[in-house]
Amino acid sequence: MARREIRLPAALLLAVLGVLLLMTVAAARERACVPFHLKTEDGKIINPLTGENADQPYSPRQTCGACHKYDEITKGYHFQQGWDKISDDFAAKKGKPWVLSDGMLGKF
Repeated sequence: MARREIRLPAALLLAVLGVLLLMTVAAARERACVPFHLKTEDGKIINPLTGENADQPYSPRQTCGACHKYDEITKGYHFQQGWDKISDDFAAKKGKPWVLSDGMLGKF
């Protein structure tokens, strides 16, 4: 009798965990970005395979803003990291006036 009492809660726990796992996977798929093209500031697709606009910088506003609220995502951690350290004289005293920050701008 004791074994049967243990099996039922264990089976119920496994069933609940399975449902939670499936819900988590489904939610992650729903929030993931669909495949997208990088775009230039004027909205042209950057295609490194064909070389089309490959010499142009990508625009987060045009690339990410197509699906996301650009004003909201630019307030996020990765958009803001490093802006408090950037300055024209960051490494001027070290004889490297071209270095404007510690290189962590936008990094993890």
